[in-house]
Amino acid sequence: MKQMTLMSRLGLMCLVLCATAGCTGQESLGATAQAAVSAPQQGDVQWAGTWDAAFFRARSEEKVVLVTFYADWCIWCKKLEDTTLADNSVVSFLAENTVPVRLDVDGDGRELSDEYRVDGLPTVLVLRNDGTELGRIPGYLPPEGFLERVRALVG
Repeated sequence: MKQMTLMSRLGLMCLVLCATAGCTGQESLGATAQAAVSAPQQGDVQWAGTWDAAFFRARSEEKVVLVTFYADWCIWCKKLEDTTLADNSVVSFLAENTVPVRLDVDGDGRELSDEYRVDGLPTVLVLRNDGTELGRIPGYLPPEGFLERVRALVG
């Protein structure tokens, strides 16, 4: 018997799984699964890896920097990330007009949160590419309110 290639092994595994699960196509999927398969994936905010990288890119692209100060333990930070920063219109606007960067106040963002006087979480700052603050959004806002506020700050 000839050795099977990785692709043919994967194909065979999929065929066996579908046969044993009784799936013959998308029409056998439930409504929720069909929606997940056919719906376009939401975009994700493309975070800069570091503070310096964000400002380097912002200067080269002539954009502002959007800084999100957060902590893993912060419930409203998670809500902001899961709802507002997952909204397609917010993601699109941020991609076109800002260089976003996330800073954990319990980690790499501790000193910068002190420097920018962040006193609650989440806090989102909009900064010129020289570090000058244009404005801030303290706390959670739903997508529509967040987008309205960021648009006003970006100008």
